[in-house]
Order: sequence, then structure tokens, then C-alpha cells
Amino acid sequence: MTSPIVKMQEIWQNRRWRIALSALLLGVFFGTIGRALPLEDIFIAARTKLRYDKADGSIVVIKIDDKTLGEIHDNDVNPGLDARLIENLMKAGAKEVFFDRTYPFSAQTRGSADLSGTLKRYPERVYFGVARKLSSQGGSSLNMIPDRAFLQSSRLVSLAVLAQTLNMAYSFPYSSDSVVGKLPSLAAAMAGLGEIREGFFRPDFAIDHKTIPSISYYDVLEGKFDPRQVAGRKMVVGWTASTTEYKPLPLGGFVPAVYFHVIAAHTLQRGAALPLGWLPAFLVVALLIVTGVGRGRSIAPLRLAGLGIVLLILPVVLDRFGVELEVVPAAIMAIYATWRARTLDKFRDVSETNAASGLPSFQALRGQDGTSSGLLVALKIRNYAGIVRSFEGRIEGDLAGEIQRRIRISEPDVIVYHEGGMFAWLSNLTDIVELFENLEGLHRIVQNGIVIGETEVDVGFNCGVDSNRGNGLGNRLANAIQSAEEAVRSDELVCHHDDAGGEVHWEISLLTSLDRAIDNGEVWVAFQPKLDLATNRIIGAEALARWSHPERGPISPEKFIGIAEEYHRIERITRFVLDKAVRAAATLVRDGHDFSVSVNISAQLLRNPRLPRMIAETLAAHDLPARHLTLEITETDRLDRSAKTLQMMEELVAAGLRLSIDDFGTGNATIDYLRYLPAAEVKIDKVFIRDVDTNTGDHLLVQSIIEMAHSLGREVVAEGVETAVAMAVLKSLQCDQVQGYYVGRPVPFRDFVTQLQDTRTRSSG
Repeated sequence: MTSPIVKMQEIWQNRRWRIALSALLLGVFFGTIGRALPLEDIFIAARTKLRYDKADGSIVVIKIDDKTLGEIHDNDVNPGLDARLIENLMKAGAKEVFFDRTYPFSAQTRGSADLSGTLKRYPERVYFGVARKLSSQGGSSLNMIPDRAFLQSSRLVSLAVLAQTLNMAYSFPYSSDSVVGKLPSLAAAMAGLGEIREGFFRPDFAIDHKTIPSISYYDVLEGKFDPRQVAGRKMVVGWTASTTEYKPLPLGGFVPAVYFHVIAAHTLQRGAALPLGWLPAFLVVALLIVTGVGRGRSIAPLRLAGLGIVLLILPVVLDRFGVELEVVPAAIMAIYATWRARTLDKFRDVSETNAASGLPSFQALRGQDGTSSGLLVALKIRNYAGIVRSFEGRIEGDLAGEIQRRIRISEPDVIVYHEGGMFAWLSNLTDIVELFENLEGLHRIVQNGIVIGETEVDVGFNCGVDSNRGNGLGNRLANAIQSAEEAVRSDELVCHHDDAGGEVHWEISLLTSLDRAIDNGEVWVAFQPKLDLATNRIIGAEALARWSHPERGPISPEKFIGIAEEYHRIERITRFVLDKAVRAAATLVRDGHDFSVSVNISAQLLRNPRLPRMIAETLAAHDLPARHLTLEITETDRLDRSAKTLQMMEELVAAGLRLSIDDFGTGNATIDYLRYLPAAEVKIDKVFIRDVDTNTGDHLLVQSIIEMAHSLGREVVAEGVETAVAMAVLKSLQCDQVQGYYVGRPVPFRDFVTQLQDTRTRSSG
């Protein structure tokens, strides 16, 4: 029985489950911080535009407009005018009068006595607004309360309003605290809410402010209004003059603040929307995503239709029933999951098909879940490259088709996988002896020759077999390939993988584990600083691949890089390191650092025509100029002098990149290569630096390399500097840069940034 831990590991290794989990975490994140972002407010405002409601006319705005200010020849009304206004409104049958403004007048202000008398004649029917202002001390706040002369017969209401980000929404409190106790909001008082409530509500901006009845303040003073407009209704006095600060409506127009309070009051009269929050939509969409983890199902038309109903149609329908549903966290989650799933499908379609033959690739075989009961066969064509090179045009498809046809003579239903000169399939045969006999028959058939076009081609092959049915297909494929290689070396037709050799098996499966390790984050990039001796500043770093295996601990780079080289998988590691290195360098350059990063490029990759494009796409993705990237050419003993390789280097240099000769002085990286390669930099191998301060021979050799490189216009970097004495010697020899444990060990990027900042601080101090 599979343990829960193993089951969880299997789930996590599935990329689609990782997409689903990351989408859920993203949804929870945006749901948690959603109120800090305007996305939900924008969507709610957009939905509000689909509805249109009229005000019921129970609240009338008394406008302190331009006409009023012009007629009274003042920039504000006074208590005496307010007294006349209240008298005229009450005599016309108004129920209550609210002032959407603070009342800063004192008892000594002209007309204050008249206002006090009017308030006494209509007790508890006039409301004054209370706002908040910063005190002169700067830290605390005080309520702007009207003078005591006006408080005996009037009531107070809060004018507080909370505007959300970008004014895409407004939240109105039911009540607010003040120095005289808890006060109802202006909207709650106008709506006639009897009790003091806690919390906030969102006004319904589907109510058109243009349908709210209004009368000019001056017309009321002069009695020039129809009493039927006032009788039995509530009046709210507010500023509408052109000098007034107008507030933006969500997604449309600016209106005086008094209309906001009226809209909020009408919202309460009808019943504020019931806020369901973000969890209901999140849970429904999460269910759709989790049940759509299977390949292709997450973007099925029915599933997309379900997402559309939940995220677009349902919120609009619920709005009409007074229920508010937040959907942005669920929408972000759905968009992310769908986009990642579609991208993964496209990537797998490409990566799981061999472009040359159209057959399934080895990646398709590795990507199959679980184990298989069949015997796994890997067939290696010894002279594959020579056959392909001897024909004009692309004949790999024809050759692969002929190989597949012959494999299927005895096993018609098997799926043949193809990668380069290697073919693999899961045999339907269960007996290893029977399989060997079958492969001998296949060998005889192929020996008769294969005709491509009109040419007969001699094809030789060797096979490797893995019979360990308990392992995953990725490990089994690596074992079968290794056995096929062993068959070639031993000149045997078939080699059977023996799982008894523990460490041998580990090295065989290391290649398959490497891809998974990159995906799981076990492989990471360390950055070792490079110090400029002239300025004593860190001006760059070398990006180095590291593998922290969960069971075996750190794995030597020489080991897994060497295996990747042997099986032509170095491009995957290089692409990974290059992306991390360029991303890190771009971050530092944007922060103002004059910084360059070095990435090791295998000599094998210099024969890969995709290399310039891969580098250009990575630089473009992170917006890093090419001059900040140095390519260190490693394994120069494998570097050929073909025109194609030299052309590749010149193309890279023409693109603005810098080339560096790594491990100079060892292998073939000698004087001849210094003249031959278009490199801007030479890295002296650490074996010559280790004793440069004590060994006369090493001292003279390093001095000669530096002088020779400088005479050819190359910069020089010394590797393996571990002592202050060695660095001082190199500085006296005019070496340009140094790298080694004395300067800094390879560390994660976060630690490297800290080291860089500390170095800059010490330098500036």
C-alpha cells in the first residue's frame, strides 16, 4: 500500500498538479489582499453599469450652487440664512433637514441667534454633519463639532466616507466614533435606520444621481419653489457650486459629494447588498481546476463555459437580487491555471514529438506516469550520423520510418520512440530469452539492407534491455540506453542491464534524475564573485550549477555535467543556468550596479545552431544588454577548429557578447587558442595560481600569460585565489580580475547580493 508521503511526492511530481496547487495559492493570496487592490472594485463598477435605477424622490438636495453664492454676494452661507432656509422648508412640510457639511460658526456669528431659535421651534428635526480633522499637534485627531448653541435642539451625523484605491469604490460606515459618542452616518440617518449599527456597506451606484430631485438654496430662501417638492420629504443641504470639490463616480463622471450620501441612503432604504466575499467563487473555480488536472481537460469547452458562468454571468445575476459576489481572486486563479495548462500542452506536444521523424520522442516515454510491465529496449544505430550526412536534404524521417516498420514486423502494436540515432520501445514480450531471439531476427532483417529513395543503406545497430519493471520509465530508459552504449563498446548485439550494481545503477539513472531535479528545484545556481584588482570592487560573478540531492546530498558538478555532456543533454542545464544568471544580472543592473555575469558554455554547444537564438531570447526576456554577459568556453580539449565553430564564436561576439577562454594553461587551452579564438578574456587555471606566491615556475608562467594576453588585447582573470598574499602577487603582475575563496565562495544569489552590498558599503566608507 502506497504511503501518504509517497503519494504526495507522486502528486507533486505531476506538473499539472503543481499548476493546480500554485493556482490555488495564487487565488488565496489575491483573496486575502483583495481589498488592497482595485481589481474587484473595477469589476463591480463595470457590473453596476449594466443596471439602471432611479431615485425614489424621498430625499431632496438643497444645492448651495453658483446662483446662491452670486445672489448673496458671499462665498458661503451663514447661520442667519440657514435659519430662513429651515423655516421655509419646515413650513412647506419637510420632514427633516440634514446638513452635508461641518458647521464651524460660533454663537457670536451673525445670525446665530436666529438659527438657535429656529432649531428650538423644530427640535430633533435638523442634523448637522461632523467630520474629522488633524490636530495642530499632528498625531491625534479631533471631531469638528458644531458650537454648543446649536446642539441643544439638533442632532449630529457622521460625514465619514472611505474611498478605496483609485476611487473605484466607496465604503460608507453605518456609524462612527466621536468625542460625543457613536454617531450614525448621514446616509444611515437619512435612510431612517433606528439603531446604531457597526460596519460598512457599499452604495449602489446603479442609482442615477441625475434622478435625485434638487432645489437651489437661494430659491428656497426666496420661497420660489413648489411646496409639493418638499412636503413629507427629507432635505439634505450640500455644496454643488463650481468651486466645490467634486468626487469621481466609479467608471464615470464627477459629482458633488452630497449626491454620494443620497445614493448611499437610498441603498440602505432598499437594503444594502449581502456581501458573500471571495470564498464561494473561489471554491467553485478551485473544484473545476482540481477536477481538470488531467491533460487537456482543464481547457475543455464545457469547463471553460462553467468558468465563464461562475465568473461573469453569476455575479451579474446575483447583483439584481441584492447579493454581492467577489470573483477576481477566482478569475485570476482560473486565468493562471488555464494559461499554464495550455502552455504545458503546447510544450509537451512539441517536446514529445521528434521533429525530424514525427515519431514520439524519448521525452514522451519519460513523461508516462508510473511503471510498465514490459521489457524496455533501446536500439542504437552505430552509423546513424554518417548515414544522415551522406544524403542531401532531410532523410531522417525516411530512415526512422524504415526502422519502425522492421521493429513492428514481430510486434505490430508497439510504440516506437525516437531520439537521434536511438530508438526505444516497450516490448510486449515478457520472457527475456524470447526477446533476445526476437532482436536477433530483427538484426538479420536489417542486415539485408534498407532502401531509402533509390539507395540501399547498410545499417548496424546494438541494443540495450532493461527488465526491472519496478522502476519508473525514466530510469529504465536511462538504463537501457546505457546498456546499448555498453553493447556498442563490447561489440555485442544486446546487453542486458544488471540492477545489482548499486553505484553503477545510480550513475545510469542520474541522467533521468537530472531533468526532474531541475524541475523540482534541487538544481540551483551559485554565484562566485569576480573582483576587479584596479578598483577593489566586485564587478561580476560566475554562475555555477549546483545539485543538492535530497538523499545523496551535494552531487559533484563534474559528475552530473560530465554525464549530461556524454548524453548530449548539456543544453538543458545550460539553458537553466543561463536563465538564472541573466535574471540575476538584470536585477543588479536595474539597481544601478555595473555588473556582468559569466556562464560556462560547453564546446559541444558551440556546434549547436540553436545557441545564439537561445542566448538572445534569454537576454530579451530579462531585458539585459548583451555586454553584461560573458560566455566561458569550457572543455577546450574538445573544441574543434572547423570554420563552423569559429563562425559560431564570431556570431556570438558580433551580438555583443564577450567570450572567455576557461582553464587557460591546461589541455588545449594554450597559446595557440589565445591567438585562434575571438575571446576578450583569459582565465588562468587555478593549478597555476595555488602556489604563485611560493613557486617560482608558477610565478613566471602566470606573469608570461598575463603579459602575452595583454599584448593581444585580452583581459586576464585568475581563478582559485585563496590567500591575500596570492592576490597581492597577482595585483603586482597587473592581473585584471581575480576569483576564488579569498574573494568569495559560490553562494545563492540572495547571499551574493548581501555580500555585494557589504563590499560596496566598505568601499564607500
